[in-house]
Amino acid sequence: MHQYYSSSPAGLEAFTTPTRQGSYGSNYSAYSASTPSPQYSASVPNSVHTLIAAMKSLQSTLTLWSTSRASPDAVSDAYMQFGVGFNAVVWAFEGSGVDTSDLHQIPARLRAVLETCLGEDPSPAALEMYQPQIRQQLYELLQGLKAKQGAWRSAVAAGL
Repeated sequence: MHQYYSSSPAGLEAFTTPTRQGSYGSNYSAYSASTPSPQYSASVPNSVHTLIAAMKSLQSTLTLWSTSRASPDAVSDAYMQFGVGFNAVVWAFEGSGVDTSDLHQIPARLRAVLETCLGEDPSPAALEMYQPQIRQQLYELLQGLKAKQGAWRSAVAAGL
């Protein structure tokens, strides 16, 4: 798994933007969530859809790994896509004025479980052992996003 490091753009202590090398390619200094922006409001549904697709891809890749049909690098790549999707969702919600700080630690917790899982020899039993923890992290993320919908809708309605 690739290492991701925390940065602190505009108060987003746990928000990170992973790149393949584990560095940060974006400049966050211009970020402001003071007023909802139509561009962020419109991107929330698309970002959430992309994140859900990345979550499904990660789960599928893990299943392939468990039967030795995908490498740990393939799982790492799927996790990277999840990270990119997560960051897009955070930017979209935060850009609409919706706080997501309660979700920021989920990718790190998921990564820790994945690293432990990938430390095992690939097998359905290994995946079965860690699958409940993986699903729990994904479930918490989905529930957190669902809880943010009302605030996002209110922010969009107020900005119109």
